[in-house]
Amino acid sequence: MSQTKITVRILNREYQFACEEDERTSLLAAADYLNKSMQTIKEKNSTMSSDKIALMAAMNISHELIKSQSTNNYYDTEVVSTIKKLNDKLEQAIATN
Repeated sequence: MSQTKITVRILNREYQFACEEDERTSLLAAADYLNKSMQTIKEKNSTMSSDKIALMAAMNISHELIKSQSTNNYYDTEVVSTIKKLNDKLEQAIATN
């Protein structure tokens, strides 16, 4: 894969990154999400330093990720359990025929 450079704007500052071409779209989306998160925090706390804004955004996004992973794990468990129950019913139906 070839590397490409992207420029993102976060809190009115530009940052350049190198990434694989197939990661470009998702990294731009991630930067946009981070920028919006940081902008929201800055609007509510106009005197907060950029470092603290970045830390707060990182904590909020990490929390969202952990909640999402927990939800996904719950649904994965539910799906596996349902499939097992269906499989057991199928095996019983086959065995009785």
